[in-house]
Amino acid sequence: MEIRMSAFRPHVTIIGGGVIGCWSAYYLAQKGCRVTLVERNSIGSGASSGNCGYLCPSHVMPLCGPGAIRHALPHLLRRDGALSVPARFDPTLWRWLMAFPRYCTADHQTKAAVARDRLLKSSAGLYAEYLADRGAECRWDSKGLLLVHRGQKTLDGFQATADRLASEFDIHPVRLEGAALVNHEPTLIDSLAGGWLFPADTHLDPARLMQRLHQDLRDLNVEIMQNTEVLRMDMTKGKVGSLKTSSGDLKVEQLVLATGAETPRFASDLKCRIPVVPGKGYSMTFGNADENTTASWPQVPMIFEDTHVAITPFGEELRVGSTMQLTGYDRTIDPRRLQMIRNDAQSYLRHPIVGDPHGTWVGWRPMSVDDIPCIDRAPAVENAWVATGNGMVGMSTGTASGHLIADLICGDTPVIDPRPYSLSRFGRLRQSKPSVGKPTALPA
Repeated sequence: MEIRMSAFRPHVTIIGGGVIGCWSAYYLAQKGCRVTLVERNSIGSGASSGNCGYLCPSHVMPLCGPGAIRHALPHLLRRDGALSVPARFDPTLWRWLMAFPRYCTADHQTKAAVARDRLLKSSAGLYAEYLADRGAECRWDSKGLLLVHRGQKTLDGFQATADRLASEFDIHPVRLEGAALVNHEPTLIDSLAGGWLFPADTHLDPARLMQRLHQDLRDLNVEIMQNTEVLRMDMTKGKVGSLKTSSGDLKVEQLVLATGAETPRFASDLKCRIPVVPGKGYSMTFGNADENTTASWPQVPMIFEDTHVAITPFGEELRVGSTMQLTGYDRTIDPRRLQMIRNDAQSYLRHPIVGDPHGTWVGWRPMSVDDIPCIDRAPAVENAWVATGNGMVGMSTGTASGHLIADLICGDTPVIDPRPYSLSRFGRLRQSKPSVGKPTALPA
């Protein structure tokens, strides 16, 4: 492939200081662009720091696929289910839920898996390059990822997926029957049917990664405006002319919206559809324990497939996370959910998780209706770009998403084919009146 390098190096303003916004800033600055990064709170304060830190090229299969709705219904009908959709008036969510079944086909599953695979593999390579001399600082570890199954039926049922991953995507999980599973991770109880080990997956501490990225952006002379809220986007002749913020007005040459689950709030200004809703997730972090306690903690990251609870060891800390609540823009922490997650995790482990967590977190995953990220220029706005919808693989796909946005803005040969991530697949947003001057403030 011919590598094309353009001389175009604009001033780029990025809204959103999460993992996608920071990687976008990093690669744009490396290309020589002047970059201003605007963040309403602090860098990494949204969904980017409290997740389980998986860098998993194995996560190619989308949530939507044949049987997805049938699989989700039992969780919806249980009070303690991993997936919940509380009843409320929310037309945006209703439209998303009504559109979701359209993508639960074999053809779309393949299309989405291919798109996700390219982004995940590219990201894995870029992470390895970045972490080569920063791995210890970010607690980067390559112990793989275990999918743990309590029952024989689900363990056997995953065989078809494992075979497909191997044949179509060159991903080779290792099947571990009961005794072999416990031998690999001795902290698990003996009664489990088995699991699948993905040896190429890695993990890191997302908070430490964001701290390191923050410093790297400063070293690259990125202007970082924290505690700055975007109040309005002013449009001029088919472009974003300026942003009105809580810290003053900002002129815009090129704009990137990396605002995660909140990006659809700008859709009317951009005149395009961005079918993304917030998927609320929780985590707890345990630490400050004695050596005997930490020695009994798992050493391998795991996802317990029957309850969808995840565990990640970070040295002397242990993170436990789970659930997908479609609750809208709600940041409240439900103590019952936290206890449910802890109980579910404990039911797989030989030793108790001792003490209270020293940190609890809730974040909004940006869930695209077709489970393919949106990385593209807004079709009707000449200088506005969108990078969102990475769902549950935001950390895993962060580097390639940021690199792709930088390539597209600068006119360079893209790191991967950008077409699967185009916003045009959702069509334009019809409007009865112009949106110039319309407030687009986001919730605090």
